[in-house]
Amino acid sequence: MRALLALSIGVGWTLVAGCGARSGLAGELPPGTDAARPGIDAAIDAGRVDPTLDAGRDAGVCTAEDRDGDGVTSCDGDCDDGDPTISPRATEICNDHDDDCDGRSDEGVRSACDDCRPGCHRDPVPAPGEPWDLSSADGLALDDTGALVLSSTHTESHDAWIANYRFGTVTRIDTRTGNQVGEYDSVILDGTNHAAPPGQECEVEVAGGNCPSRTAVDRQGNVYVANRAFFTQATVTKIAALHEDCVDRNGNGVIDTSIDRDGDGVIEHDVPGEYIGQLDECILWTVDVGPTNGIARAIAVDARGHVWVGLNGARQALELDPDTGAILRTIELGLFAPYGAAATSDGHVWFVSVGTGTLVAIDTATGMISDGATVGSPDHCQSSYGVAVGPDDVVWVAGFLCPWIYAYSPRTRATRAINLPTSGITRGIAVDAEGLVYVASSHDYITFSADGRILDASPPVARVTIVDPRTRTPTIEVVGTADAPLAGAGSTGVGLADGYLWLVNQDSSTATRIELASRTVTEVPTGIAPYTYSDFTGYALRTFVSPNGTLRTIMAGCASGPTQWERVDWSADVPPGTDLSLRVRTANTEAELATARWVGPFRARPTDLELPPGPVSGERFAELELTLDSGGSTASPRVEQLVVQYNCPF
Repeated sequence: MRALLALSIGVGWTLVAGCGARSGLAGELPPGTDAARPGIDAAIDAGRVDPTLDAGRDAGVCTAEDRDGDGVTSCDGDCDDGDPTISPRATEICNDHDDDCDGRSDEGVRSACDDCRPGCHRDPVPAPGEPWDLSSADGLALDDTGALVLSSTHTESHDAWIANYRFGTVTRIDTRTGNQVGEYDSVILDGTNHAAPPGQECEVEVAGGNCPSRTAVDRQGNVYVANRAFFTQATVTKIAALHEDCVDRNGNGVIDTSIDRDGDGVIEHDVPGEYIGQLDECILWTVDVGPTNGIARAIAVDARGHVWVGLNGARQALELDPDTGAILRTIELGLFAPYGAAATSDGHVWFVSVGTGTLVAIDTATGMISDGATVGSPDHCQSSYGVAVGPDDVVWVAGFLCPWIYAYSPRTRATRAINLPTSGITRGIAVDAEGLVYVASSHDYITFSADGRILDASPPVARVTIVDPRTRTPTIEVVGTADAPLAGAGSTGVGLADGYLWLVNQDSSTATRIELASRTVTEVPTGIAPYTYSDFTGYALRTFVSPNGTLRTIMAGCASGPTQWERVDWSADVPPGTDLSLRVRTANTEAELATARWVGPFRARPTDLELPPGPVSGERFAELELTLDSGGSTASPRVEQLVVQYNCPF
């Protein structure tokens, strides 16, 4: 055994000379001593060297005896002379230990997930050096650096959702083809609500029927239906647009829903399987709103995706959770009786009354009544009906009994009126991305009594007036009259989608489809007595309120055995007020993904797919749907890359 010499210097300091000795002074070795082997200090600090085998750093003691028989002593750099598998001669393996005594653990042998699981993978999307694949994107583009951002165009929903009030159904029309693709009950009686029986005829003077009217479409294309239900319980119903968002309530492995089985473009109740009423699994929920005779007459979706309903009878505005229908807030409106609603990008929902020209706004963040306005004309005519939002959050109102349309700017608090002397009785109103205003007219004139009864009216017409607010020049398009058998009559609603203008015609039970470029007109049947004049295509929400875009990508997991889909890491910038979310669905084959159920949305970054709203199930293929949302602002989320982590345990 090599002799040791210790010399005390001052108080608490010991200088020790010997095998591999180290000085307690700034870690320097005394001249002539051996240099410490790499990893000894780290091993001692970690407590991996047994003090009985090596006196430790402070004593500066090592031993020339090979105590574990691996051919290396502690003085030669064996950082654990009690374990023969650990020495400078050992090969590093993945075990969270420093096997080769170089001061590092598992270097070069850890998995892509930075752990010791050999089947763990981290796959980047897009692959390094590759651009984002926009072939499955909608409303997205690449910026100058190649990051994914919102484009100048926005996602499209290709459905018009038209409520038929007479017998309580909702007709779904493909706005590209003009064909009916579904018809649904406007309520689902599942024991959680007090809706009237489906199919019961609507009554206005006495209790009877659900009497659906306004519809509002969210960013995913789902529709929310306001059922007025005079003298009984008003309700709101949600119907899913995508089969993967429907619920297989009967457990037969498929989604039972309305479909045009014979391909003739019309949903026929006498054709088996085309209309299935209460068995339809795309009717997600129906909830009671307000008290008896509350009369749900206004509905809109705000920039966050929450649903707002205005109760004309109860003088209330309610905020609903879009996933469950739960009432989040109830706001008392005093004497104001809401009749229509439209959301703006600045976080407000505007309600209009009928006939009075008054508007009320609710701040959707606070639930407070934050603004109001009264619109009118130079000849002091004040009347109102439909409401819509256009560029710069300008709120537009149809004049109804007055030959005018009105505009109010919340930003400047300025009002304006545009005269439409030959338009007649204006009802629904819509605005396109260029700022052109479209107004539907149902009659040339209507005369009301003081208590609201119709005393006299012209034959119904199907008419749209197109107005350029910059020139104030109206263009009248008379599409049909009650005397033309194949033409529409009684236009109450107007909407935009896919380059077409749509009129909802109450008296003819049709929708008129006008191609804007050519002015070609076709007539499409609806259910009986349609009465919808809200944003029934979702155009305003997608264009003005909350522009958004989506991208889908498919990933292959483990070739055999289950795939543990674990997490997604993001390289992304999400400005305040915008939103970035992810949904995931899995299946055993790529083909089966189309009918698999989505899990999400996930919003946390990084995203743990095993936590709520997960876990994501372990099938081999995963489809990721990434949604970028402006939140009503001019900013856009920016996504450089996703990294998907999954593990193959077998």
